Amino acid sequence: MKLRVIYKGTHLAGILWRDEQGYHFEYEDEFILNETTFPISVNMPKSQKTFHSDKLFANFQSILSEGFNRELQCKALGIDTNDDWNLLIYTCEKNTIGAITIEK
Repeated sequence: MKLRVIYKGTHLAGILWRDEQGYHFEYEDEFILNETTFPISVNMPKSQKTFHSDKLFANFQSILSEGFNRELQCKALGIDTNDDWNLLIYTCEKNTIGAITIEK
């Protein structure tokens, strides 16, 4: 499944997905060219279009709940507490910490 990464609720920043090789993020060309937008992370500058990682990128991990709240969310959703990908899908469409949200 590919996820749309939304910047400040209005701009499509790019697409996030995972496969057998790991996690991938690709900026949208329009977002890169837009001088009013900032990179979604200091580790993901707009000067580079695509990024790859063995694990979920830190900036996406940082918008996930932790501790007891994470346990409650995972229990309610029926997912493993170590399943960052599905937690991201089901809990990060609204009211996240920071400037990005996720859409299916």
